[in-house]
Amino acid sequence: MSSFLLKADSIQKSYPMGAEPLKVLRGASLTVRRGEFVAIMGASGSGKSTLLHIVGALDVPDAGRVVFDGDDVFERPTRFRERMRCEHVGFVFQFYHLLPELNVLENVLFPRMVRKSVLGWLGERAEARRSACEVLEQVQLSHRVNHRPNELSGGERQRVAIARALVNQPQLLLADEPTGNLDARIGKGILDLLCGLHDRGQTIVMVTHDSRTAARADRCVILAEGRIKTD
Repeated sequence: MSSFLLKADSIQKSYPMGAEPLKVLRGASLTVRRGEFVAIMGASGSGKSTLLHIVGALDVPDAGRVVFDGDDVFERPTRFRERMRCEHVGFVFQFYHLLPELNVLENVLFPRMVRKSVLGWLGERAEARRSACEVLEQVQLSHRVNHRPNELSGGERQRVAIARALVNQPQLLLADEPTGNLDARIGKGILDLLCGLHDRGQTIVMVTHDSRTAARADRCVILAEGRIKTD
């Protein structure tokens, strides 16, 4: 087994913008070892989130390769990428993206529910609920399982989002400005939680604009002019 979980090679990405396309990524490359915690920094609009979305197969590059656990992601069928996102990659976003009509437990269970048919879910429901409760205990939210997102603080909502990302035991956790919408004290708590996950072996790639947040990672790379400047 390779020591590298993720390799992004010469990624290019542009978006339509008037007469000329906006070139966001111009050959960005990144390698992440298993169990590593990597922070990506860069100015606003530098393409940090775009790169994160591409390595997580949420977006498709114009050119370049992404190899995840030995598989060339964009050479594989769409179904492979859907399975990769659902089973092997967890996503944490700045603005949580929790479903307001669901309670905490239901939000965390959602990624497991969408993997199954109705009959399949009925057979797995009890075990999935146990797993979700274990993850919620890990993020210290066992007392909030029946609350809706609008009844939670910002820090609690982000903890729910992290629990949701972890419920399928992903190989890779991608975090896009996970503390960017929180005050310093609560943000530190979220960062402490991520570092604790990393200490237990979780591979993490985190986008941040904050050098103090990035300093908690094993390694920090800078995205500028569409390329990784240090790796």
